[in-house]
Amino acid sequence: MSDFMPVSLVKCETYEYDEIRKALCESLSLIDGLSFVKPGMKVGIKANLVTGISPDKAVTTHPVLLKCLCELLLEKGASVVIGDSPGGLYTPAFVRGVYKNCALLELESTSAGVFKSQGDGTGKEISVTLNDDFSIKDAEFPEAVSLKSFIYTGWLDGVDAIINFSKLKTHAMMGMSCAVKNMFGTIPGTTKPEYHMRFPEEKAFANVMVDLNEFFKPVLYVVDAIDGMEGNGPTAGEKRHIGSILSSKKPYALDMVCADLIGMGLKDVQTLLVANERGLGPASVEEVEVLGQASLADARVPDFKRATIHQSITFEGGSLFNTIKSMGVKAAYNTKPLVKKTECIGCKKCFETCPAKAITMVPGKNKTGSKGQLPSIDRSKCIKCFCCQEFCPVGAMKVHYNLLGRLLNNLQS
Repeated sequence: MSDFMPVSLVKCETYEYDEIRKALCESLSLIDGLSFVKPGMKVGIKANLVTGISPDKAVTTHPVLLKCLCELLLEKGASVVIGDSPGGLYTPAFVRGVYKNCALLELESTSAGVFKSQGDGTGKEISVTLNDDFSIKDAEFPEAVSLKSFIYTGWLDGVDAIINFSKLKTHAMMGMSCAVKNMFGTIPGTTKPEYHMRFPEEKAFANVMVDLNEFFKPVLYVVDAIDGMEGNGPTAGEKRHIGSILSSKKPYALDMVCADLIGMGLKDVQTLLVANERGLGPASVEEVEVLGQASLADARVPDFKRATIHQSITFEGGSLFNTIKSMGVKAAYNTKPLVKKTECIGCKKCFETCPAKAITMVPGKNKTGSKGQLPSIDRSKCIKCFCCQEFCPVGAMKVHYNLLGRLLNNLQS
């Protein structure tokens, strides 16, 4: 028997309401996932809404999945509030615009609303609440590794339990964005760059994500892995069909299974690595009990494109030869953000979100061929947090390999 919470893996091929409802019910029943719900309690769903992108782009938690989960909670007598702090201003006007772009709610004069039917064929509307509490709270967490003091979104204090509902995607800095990484959305939008500056090294930043999960302790984690994102994730990659819904009561075993689905492991995903070092997560997928009729082998997606390649290829330890080889491989895969000028629209989003203030806007020709301003990156200031790449609305900021890295990638493909 595994020492870690079991993970349910259920196949689901489309975003059709009936199929999702059946698959989600099966996934949650396998782990008794809604046993915590009591009549009258208020449940907060922490969705992954990033910057407000249409659901068909496979960037955000899909609205039909959210609708089905809300229905299940309401049927048990709970009330539901959905919230997130996406990239950008944490203000009512900005965040409501994000919710609307993500096709979540029919906004009215207040933030309360009803789900659109989203073409699910039911025509059924359910009453939920869109978070309208934009207060900021201070936290002290002495047990943390990185984030011993921080500020967070105050709406989380107003719920009795938190459900983390994430999306499976690649991530330029962490390797993968899924359950653990989704909790970074508890940090107010404009404060996120500050925390990138405080913890620019990958391991320290990964510990920030684990610290947040350990502080808030969501009672349930669910992953939308029907359509995920590969390549230039978490916002500008390509949609890739995975065909699964996963859930667990703990995030680390869940993320290990999700990583395995897309061809990754412990040393490819920084949050998994530090969770294992802290005794919170497994060292491999073999340590996880996977529940469901679908086998993990059958659910895996071959040739899933990564955003970057991390420690799994560094050959560290054991000998001087391995050390030299490690240095060479790290040099080859020393990635950096780079703007593709033919795709840039000169919106200044990268300039506004860069925590290191490494980007300036300079004259140049934009995507349309007309004169405007384009971003220029000061490499001496860049901390390679890839915020510019994550929040670019058109995907013009790319993860760039040097010549040796591109050659090695071509040899492996």
